[in-house]
Amino acid sequence: MTLKRRIALGAITFMTLTEVGMASSLLLPTPEQLAGAWKLYRASEPAAACTVHLQAPQTLLGGELDCAERLLGVRVTAWLVTPDTLALVGDDGSALRHFNRVKPGVYEFGYDADKTLRLERLDLQ
Repeated sequence: MTLKRRIALGAITFMTLTEVGMASSLLLPTPEQLAGAWKLYRASEPAAACTVHLQAPQTLLGGELDCAERLLGVRVTAWLVTPDTLALVGDDGSALRHFNRVKPGVYEFGYDADKTLRLERLDLQ
């Protein structure tokens, strides 16, 4: 087997393994999997949390929305999921705040170097 052929076969194998690995790490959760009660708070002030409810299948946001608006600085009314974020959405459908997945049931949004908002699951299903 020539060197070029070995390199080509190795590259194909590597690309296949990488693609499968990446695809499995980016599984998109369904709205039903994330629906439920969550608490939203500044990471530095967990005692001052707001309770929000992610509703499915409509992906509407309920709960203490005035409290959430004070923390976020904007009014949010809905939510959506991406492979690595949970986005809170405004009335016009624009994704206003993207929370990055830290671990199952915990998402964070950093808006300043030293300020982080955390969205944490309250009711594990």
